[in-house]
Amino acid sequence: MRRAFTLIELLVVIAIIAILAAILFPVFAQAKAAAKKTACLSNQRQLGIALAQYISENDDRLFFFAHAVDVSRTQPTVPFGATRENRWWNQIQPYVKSLSILQSPSDSGQRPHALEDGVGGRPLVKRSYVANRAAEGLGYSQVERPADIVVITVKNGGYDDSWYEPPKNLYPKSPGQPPVLALDLQTGGVNMTFFDGHAKWQSKGKTLSDPCGEPFSGVELMRLYPIPPTPGRPDRTPWHPSCPN
Repeated sequence: MRRAFTLIELLVVIAIIAILAAILFPVFAQAKAAAKKTACLSNQRQLGIALAQYISENDDRLFFFAHAVDVSRTQPTVPFGATRENRWWNQIQPYVKSLSILQSPSDSGQRPHALEDGVGGRPLVKRSYVANRAAEGLGYSQVERPADIVVITVKNGGYDDSWYEPPKNLYPKSPGQPPVLALDLQTGGVNMTFFDGHAKWQSKGKTLSDPCGEPFSGVELMRLYPIPPTPGRPDRTPWHPSCPN
């Protein structure tokens, strides 16, 4: 006589497989997310090393903010203008092995800047990180707590912003839209690179425990070393009602 599975036995096996899948799939997903977070942290550590080298060889000063409309501490009277060369990641490019470190595996968007979007003969440089405008153009010696001030972190993948402005960009960019910063992208937090060059993961709750994001956001630096206002454009302000100037 030939033996075969009965219908009950087959259903039992299917049920066992379904239970194992329900148990293991979340574990696999968590492991995959953890691996992406670790790879992102490695990228940010490399950016931190490049940042430290740039500061050391640039008269102890951080990279400058270049914009088509807004001025900066480095050039307070007229905007630098936006070019590929003066994007902050290209300012530190000589100190990195590859611009591929600008891509966080946790970021599904990796939206590039408009000057590097791969369209019309332009190069394609996918990017996940933004720099902190509160720290731009400052000397290392001007920052009392360099281990507390975030300089580079992960942006929301839907935006192509080069910089984030605290405290404004800690909050939704506009009604119904997320903030520029991806503060909870990686299991309730996000990796951050600090002014002294070290990088670590930090929870969203810790970052937003203060309405100004202090001490991590750099709002303290903006009060000590004000960012020059854009001439004739009072609407272009980095401040927010939850953290006024």
